[in-house]
Amino acid sequence: MPKTHRRRSRILWIASFLILITTINVSSLRLEAQVVSFTDITQQAGTGGPTAPGRTGGHGAMFADVDDDGLVDLSLTMIFDEPMAELFYRNLGDLRFSDEGKRRGIADFDGGSHGTCFADLDNDGDYDLFNGTTWDHPEFPPINNLFRNDGKGFFTDVTGESGIPAENAFPTRGVLTFDFDSDGDLDLFCVTNYQGSADPEGERNEVYRNDGNWQFHPIDGGDLATAPCGQGAIDTDFDGDGDIDIIAANRTGPVNVLRNNGRGIFRLVDPASIGIRHRAGDGITAGDVDGDGLLDLILASNDEGHLYKNQGDGRYMHAQSFSETDGYMGGLADIDNDTDLDLIFAGDDICYLNDGSGRFAPGPAIPVDGINDPRGIAFADIDNDGDVDFAIGCKRSRNWLVRNNLNSGNWLKVRLVSPDGQAGAFGAKTRIYVTISGHRQLLGLRESRSNTGYLGQNDPVLHFGLGDHKNSLSIDVDFLNGVAVQNFPVAANQTVVIDASETR
Repeated sequence: MPKTHRRRSRILWIASFLILITTINVSSLRLEAQVVSFTDITQQAGTGGPTAPGRTGGHGAMFADVDDDGLVDLSLTMIFDEPMAELFYRNLGDLRFSDEGKRRGIADFDGGSHGTCFADLDNDGDYDLFNGTTWDHPEFPPINNLFRNDGKGFFTDVTGESGIPAENAFPTRGVLTFDFDSDGDLDLFCVTNYQGSADPEGERNEVYRNDGNWQFHPIDGGDLATAPCGQGAIDTDFDGDGDIDIIAANRTGPVNVLRNNGRGIFRLVDPASIGIRHRAGDGITAGDVDGDGLLDLILASNDEGHLYKNQGDGRYMHAQSFSETDGYMGGLADIDNDTDLDLIFAGDDICYLNDGSGRFAPGPAIPVDGINDPRGIAFADIDNDGDVDFAIGCKRSRNWLVRNNLNSGNWLKVRLVSPDGQAGAFGAKTRIYVTISGHRQLLGLRESRSNTGYLGQNDPVLHFGLGDHKNSLSIDVDFLNGVAVQNFPVAANQTVVIDASETR
């Protein structure tokens, strides 16, 4: 439900085995909180969007460098009561952005959209755009659009001959682009509607297999198409078997856990059978919060969040819950560059800092006074200063762009190209190690993906905080097709490109 800020109270329920936090850990968290601060730069950057009543409508926030100039650009999906265009802001540097959706060919004025994502759909090394449409309108058919990037950040609508229906019969929410059959190209998945189990009978999700050359084949049967998904979804290898699964929200029933058999056949798994007992009504986020090399989950709905830690055998254990959160998802990023992932719920007025073991405690304040009905959140280093900033899509107020003022701690950014030439290499897992006394120690794991939580796309260039580590660093990358890069030596505080297509 929409609401305005602000509250200052917080209730944190922590599983009984995590209740005791040592004085040392608490002190450490407080010290970190003193060096992390945020600034609302929306007005300076020019990314707020419309502010007139009924003309706001921000939902999704998506980052990618579409014109290959080394500056990450921002897209915001828009939907409210009347037809409206999507927002696209090109990063000009110096914390300034230019509204160029119409000029670039991706304003997509229609009945409104929730989900979109930047993805290299033709494996030519740049980011194209897949944009879902939610509402029908007499003047604007509800088409889910494909836009091809010319490599310079100008787009052409190529939906017409692609196999995507000219009129979409279903109200699209979240969208994903992921390689479900491990053939080297990105397929499409659309969540239909928002309630999940209580959505009208006969609705199904949309699934399209990428056959190459901008041809997509609809797949109407199977659990991936018929599962009662609503709101957002995430493409992630939740069971660690090397293929990409789907976890999708459900407001009126159990969360949808869809396990891939490696050949693109999905089976709906009872979440209770893998230890998940909370619902995820809006968004699901995955990340390794405790540094054990396994992807944990944040489930979000109804202003609550629930952390489930991966036990390493395809099962999860509830570890921590958060109340009075805001927005429709929690986002994970290393805000303080200390090697672990921190947590921010979209539109919330605090950041939760990680103590290194995957336990979160309230940290620095976030300037969101006046924010109204925040939805999605996404992270990127918008000013290339080595720390992670973020954007928030807001339905009933302007959108938000927040700069991280940290400017300290070592960091590394990794830009991947798959063996097939795909920018971003969605589905790959990247690990950063430091060698100490002859032993490699894991500093961080990132999984490349198209969307996370509820309508959020982080910059496909992966960000790692390194803490005090500057030397003896190395990278391992496991690409989705089995190609691996191992023990790649690297120095801190730079962007590294790992292009597996050069070895073909």
